Amino acid sequence: MTQPTRSARSAVRPSIREAQKEATARLLLDSAAELFLEHGYGHTTIEQIATNAGASRATFYLHFEKKADTAVALISDQIVAETTEFYRRLDAMWPPTQPRLRDWLDDALTFYERHREVLEVWRQALASEPSLARFQAVQNEQFAEVMVAYLGGWDEAGQHEARLRLSVLIVELTDIAMGWLNGVWPVDRVTITGILLDLWTAGLRLGRDPDRP
Repeated sequence: MTQPTRSARSAVRPSIREAQKEATARLLLDSAAELFLEHGYGHTTIEQIATNAGASRATFYLHFEKKADTAVALISDQIVAETTEFYRRLDAMWPPTQPRLRDWLDDALTFYERHREVLEVWRQALASEPSLARFQAVQNEQFAEVMVAYLGGWDEAGQHEARLRLSVLIVELTDIAMGWLNGVWPVDRVTITGILLDLWTAGLRLGRDPDRP
């Protein structure tokens, strides 16, 4: 068997420097997550993140431009991929029956329960860093893009509205789910799921002609 050349091996295996850089970035991100969960996003400083990771502020700035970047990396690392698959699941059953949409929304509540802590950190970061709102909006737009069957039910002129509807519903779902988990609305799971079902049925215009106003 022909052995791969040195250049071929280096193309698939990161250099020691690259591996060290990646490991340091991971240490800093883990440190940020730990401190955010313990003290809150707003009460955690870059100095604390670096010190907790056994690094310096200078090292931090080699990997992240600002504290907000660690929040973006955290949400990207732990939430985005799973959320994308979640909306692919919804699109795969398009158009969903009421029972299937209810089950999907119930699973969504379980998702928020499972990721409650990191999502709470993200909410704190959004409140502290206005620039993150654009990142959130872009992510919601990308989640909408995987809803191919849903978008296919709208004509070209209505595509923008379809994406906007889904983006608004995603924001609404997050706010309601997190509010419910935090005790803002002291109702049972069946009730909150039923309310979400009504909102999503209307918002997605299920059972209606999307060409009609």
